[in-house]
Amino acid sequence: MDNTDKIDLAVQIKQLVAENTNLRARLEENEFNTTIKEREMLDMRQQIVNGNELTSRLDNQVMELELLQNYMDDFSKEKEGILNRPMDLQQLSGESVGFKHQLEDLQQQNNYLKINVADLQDQLQDLKNRNLLLQQQASQIAELESRLADAEQERDEWKALAALKE
Repeated sequence: MDNTDKIDLAVQIKQLVAENTNLRARLEENEFNTTIKEREMLDMRQQIVNGNELTSRLDNQVMELELLQNYMDDFSKEKEGILNRPMDLQQLSGESVGFKHQLEDLQQQNNYLKINVADLQDQLQDLKNRNLLLQQQASQIAELESRLADAEQERDEWKALAALKE
């Protein structure tokens, strides 16, 4: 073996060592990025779960308000039926005052429920908007998972290449 071959071999070894060092640095960077992306995915998944829970609670409250509205409608119909029965004027007068108070109470409850329904509808719209954002984030998570898989595959290939060069 002459000096030229020895020099070429030494240069190649230095190049391989430098390339191996570079590959290790890229591998560490990819592993760091992978860890960050995994944390982001966990956070986004938790946000999706929280949004679904809020939507469910809001749906239950809307159903309860609808049941109360139906109850009030039934009560109003019952009241009208009672008022239409023939009665003694004195009895009718006493009952009508009671019914008037009940009607006023029911109207106040109805107004309160209408305000609650409006608030709940606003909350529902906010949750729908948030759910849309979460769906977009879920799409981003899927993209990040795909990129993560690609990065892991590239990392494994670099590891295999580094192992071959060593």
